[in-house]
Amino acid sequence: MFRIMLKFRVPATTVAAAACALTVGVAGAQAAPIGAYTTKGAWSFKSAPDLHPPQMGITQYTKFRQLAPGYFMVANFKNLDSKSPMTGQSGPLILDHNLQPVWFDPIGVNALAANLKAQSYNGKPVLSWWQGTVSSSGATISGEDVVVDQHYRHVATLKGTDGWVISEHEMIISGANAWVTAYKDVPMNLTPYGGSANGVLLDSAVQEYNLATGQLVYTWDALNPGGTPNVPLSRAKQKPFSGIPWDAYHINSIQLTGHETFLVSMRNTWSAYLVNRLTNAIDWTLSGDPKLSTFALAKNAQFEWQHDVELHNGDEVSMFDDACCGLDSITSKGVKFAKPNGPPRGLVLKLNLANHTGSFVAQYTRPKTIASFLGNAQLLPDGNVSLTWGSSPFFSEDSSKGKVLLDAFWPVPDINYRTYVQNWVGIPYFPPSGAVRNNGGKAAVYASWDGDTQVVGWRVLAGTSVKSLKTVATKAKNGFETTIPLSGTYKSYEVQALGPKNKVLGTSKAFPTSSSSNGNGSGLPGAY
Repeated sequence: MFRIMLKFRVPATTVAAAACALTVGVAGAQAAPIGAYTTKGAWSFKSAPDLHPPQMGITQYTKFRQLAPGYFMVANFKNLDSKSPMTGQSGPLILDHNLQPVWFDPIGVNALAANLKAQSYNGKPVLSWWQGTVSSSGATISGEDVVVDQHYRHVATLKGTDGWVISEHEMIISGANAWVTAYKDVPMNLTPYGGSANGVLLDSAVQEYNLATGQLVYTWDALNPGGTPNVPLSRAKQKPFSGIPWDAYHINSIQLTGHETFLVSMRNTWSAYLVNRLTNAIDWTLSGDPKLSTFALAKNAQFEWQHDVELHNGDEVSMFDDACCGLDSITSKGVKFAKPNGPPRGLVLKLNLANHTGSFVAQYTRPKTIASFLGNAQLLPDGNVSLTWGSSPFFSEDSSKGKVLLDAFWPVPDINYRTYVQNWVGIPYFPPSGAVRNNGGKAAVYASWDGDTQVVGWRVLAGTSVKSLKTVATKAKNGFETTIPLSGTYKSYEVQALGPKNKVLGTSKAFPTSSSSNGNGSGLPGAY
């Protein structure tokens, strides 16, 4: 949860509603930067000493083979309800099925990261994520989407134009363009809606940019200033408060559903809209409010404050139903949320487009969990479902029948917006890293290669000098960093990353006995 000060009006583009559902606070500014962290409870590596991703905990785990193939794509940041520093650094993070890091890129202590996803850009595999510069009081100063290729080289950084600030909710790459969610301040009289005469609305938009040039190609925004609103403000479920911009809409997901249409979710209207991009008209509305919905939904198919709405095969809809929560009050003591109307769940519905009805198909739940904001539900090709439990620090993978296959949690106070299960092949442009420690006349060599997905083993070369190196040990890869014990000590070392059939994939720089690490060591630079 992100805090802003109420002693002055913060522009909407700096409101952390870009990351939460307009979650605010009245506490004083934090003394430490937003991304300040402790290494206690985080990973530490001798061969990559600058990397400290958080260590995940597991409450339930079934057989490895029952999980869907792929990696967990995540990005951790701090829940500012906590006064404690983050556990580990914030940044895009790839985890394997054992929840071991595969790739991590810390973005620095003055920013947060969200929404890591594997995509395709101009026919080539890439990774994308959002990162924002955040003040010590939790206000988002700026936001940008970052794209790197499978070698982890920088491809593009996308920022908003014309006063729009890109939020972390969505980035979809389609061909040469990127579709994103964005926010913008609009001063207006909010008295008809219970706000102030000199109020500010946080307009919410779907935008398309050329990724190479940063040129804005298309905008569809909820308010449509100067014209008839695409979505009337009377549909907002969140009331305005004095001193902060009114987040009446809160677009939090986009799905391209064809050449002419896209599906957009608005958390604060409890609705998803199928929009015709050629006319900007709304073809239909799926809403948890029966008065607003084109479809009459069965009672067990209704939802509130939803995230991550997707259409499948034209008539099936998946989403994360938070069932919680609007802001109830803001006082000097802090923020009070309304009570949840039910537990959060991954929800699947079936739409009848002919008679405009919607029926319940399936739900995926987690006992004793509240999701005040955030969350996602990803339907996987093998039938499993990946779930991120919003403001609660959990993510899980369920079978199609609802059996919990994996239930994991972030260390306090870290949380994660979305978890994607995706395939990825990483081939770093930088070399592997190695380090050595001596103890009682014996050496232990530590080897890692941040982001590589093809290494199956390691070979250690050692000798009295760089020119006299020879093989002294090999060992199968074991997690992010592999420890390779030796029977003696040497003056100089190298590590070679091995693929199938002992093919050498990469070789570290030579490092002496006294060195602590070599090679790249710290992953990618944190800011692009």
